[in-house]
Amino acid sequence: MNPKNQIARRRFLRGLGGVMVGLPALDLFHNQAKAQQAAPPVYMAMMLQQNGALQGHDEPDMFWPRNMGAISAASMMGEDADRATSELVAFADKLNFVRGLDFHYSNNHDGGPIAASTGAPVQGDGTDQLPVAESIDYYIANKMTPGKDTLTLYAGRKGTFRDDAFSFGPGGELRIGDNNPWNVYQRVIGLEGADPEIVQKILQRRISVNDLIRQELNALLSRTDLSADDRRRMDLHLSSIRDMEMGITEVVGPELDAAAIEALDEDPTANENMEAVVRMQLELIAFAFASDRARTATLQVGGCNDHTRYMINGVEAPPFHYISHRVMSDGGDGEGIPDAENLHHEIDRIHARYFNHFLERLAAYTLPEGGTLLDASVNVWTNSVSNGPAHSGDNVPHVLAGGARGFLKTGQHIELSGYTSKILTTLATACGVRTDTGEFITQFNDDDQDGMGVIDELINA
Repeated sequence: MNPKNQIARRRFLRGLGGVMVGLPALDLFHNQAKAQQAAPPVYMAMMLQQNGALQGHDEPDMFWPRNMGAISAASMMGEDADRATSELVAFADKLNFVRGLDFHYSNNHDGGPIAASTGAPVQGDGTDQLPVAESIDYYIANKMTPGKDTLTLYAGRKGTFRDDAFSFGPGGELRIGDNNPWNVYQRVIGLEGADPEIVQKILQRRISVNDLIRQELNALLSRTDLSADDRRRMDLHLSSIRDMEMGITEVVGPELDAAAIEALDEDPTANENMEAVVRMQLELIAFAFASDRARTATLQVGGCNDHTRYMINGVEAPPFHYISHRVMSDGGDGEGIPDAENLHHEIDRIHARYFNHFLERLAAYTLPEGGTLLDASVNVWTNSVSNGPAHSGDNVPHVLAGGARGFLKTGQHIELSGYTSKILTTLATACGVRTDTGEFITQFNDDDQDGMGVIDELINA
């Protein structure tokens, strides 16, 4: 068979040493999908912050815009420039700010992450509690793409107070998030099962993945039916691979062999690498979506009482969890932390910049059918608790981005009542999950009236 025809029949390139690299959405594939009347996919990612946000619970509100209603880029750059969400001003018309929803069955550090992704009743107590059902990422992937797994990622150290607690399989089985970007890179690029010698050469920058697929890549690029937009998409895709190769070698983890660790002695769990690792994990999610390696993903940032020490104005701050309690301890007692509210606010801004970085990566991918990968997705930045010292499960912040291919209205700042499972039901519906009769699903893991139904305010009629 002609190699050009082979490439047209699949969305990946085979290379030397067993490498298989996924391709972005191209006009070439879109035309084939139109002929087959395939429904275009909707992607969904969730990023979980810990320790609450400075959003007005017995403290100043330094998180949300001052006014409800339409989200205004002008306001975000003007009167609301002091708010954490102003970091997202470039995507003002792609955002939804949803406040007022509460966790139902669990909250605080023990159960907040569970509530954020499942909204389900729990079994067990304290840090041993688990949900009785799966999380929204697994549910959507299983319904829409059976056999294609969700991407479960983590940033930071393990072995801390309740680390993995955000993604769950059937019956609430805990899914372990990978905190080593190099491991994730190998999966989403297509290096799993590749020749170990070739993998080591890539790690040591002696060769690029792009070099390994050169023969098939040249065959693809030589096609006369490859559009100019497709060529730009391929250039972005290949550039992303090179960028990740350069970045990952600076955050090598303990799972690699001794020679690699000795040559590249950085650690993805080191405190000073936290921000770089979070950004890289988000880049990997965007790449996995762009090459259709995964349709859903989660990233848990830190353990459930995240002790990351962030650099703020050139000074290493106390552990984030201490800051969230405003004292130098994991509880209510201890020496007070000067300017703790503002430190918490600055850390909220760091998380906003994480999310903004992810949106930039999604928006960089244009789609053959129009719009960008951001437009074809719905993405959520939320929290395991709502606020600082109290660590409440009431009024949990949700920042959504992306219109799910026009299914969702965007550019709104709204306040609701009820339980956070409404958000989860809306996410599943936006991704295409329907009942056997083609109707919207009415609930996800919560059959209480206050937790049922989609959020009508977010859905285009």
